[in-house]
Amino acid sequence: MARFVLCMLIVSCLLPSSAVAHGIQVMATVDGRVIRGAAFYSGDMPVRGATVRALDPLDEEIGRTTTDDAGQFQLEVTSRVDHHLLVDTGDGHGGEFLVTASQLAADLPSSGGARPAARSEVDLETIQHELADLRLQLQQYEQTVRKRDILGAVGFIFGIAGVAFYFLGVLRLQKQGR
Repeated sequence: MARFVLCMLIVSCLLPSSAVAHGIQVMATVDGRVIRGAAFYSGDMPVRGATVRALDPLDEEIGRTTTDDAGQFQLEVTSRVDHHLLVDTGDGHGGEFLVTASQLAADLPSSGGARPAARSEVDLETIQHELADLRLQLQQYEQTVRKRDILGAVGFIFGIAGVAFYFLGVLRLQKQGR
């Protein structure tokens, strides 16, 4: 029996394992000249006190804030350029989100200082809210346990049990002298 336990211990040490870090999900919407967002770990746990940096297309910092106790943040927008939001907890965990220039107010100056053309007939605010809702639904869907995940786990357990029974059979045959 001791050999069996030792074999199982060795096999379990040789099995590949993965370290799963807390993935941070970042969500943001535009409200006038303010980007409002939230950062949360998988499982809807808020990311508290994380640094949120906004970078322009040239990777220069154009804004910085921190998340509150609910994982929410807001950032004043000063120019109509893409805002690449980076959330950093300081311990290796992070997330990102892109707010495109087309989502921002049309009367903001662009990076070159020129004013953009007038807002089109399409109601951008409505589209932004619908996109934000769709992104949130997609993130929630990705975090739910799916049937194939459960079936995969059950299959893995049966596979491990099969390996254990194989070694038990080998040990039994060795005891019988075959």
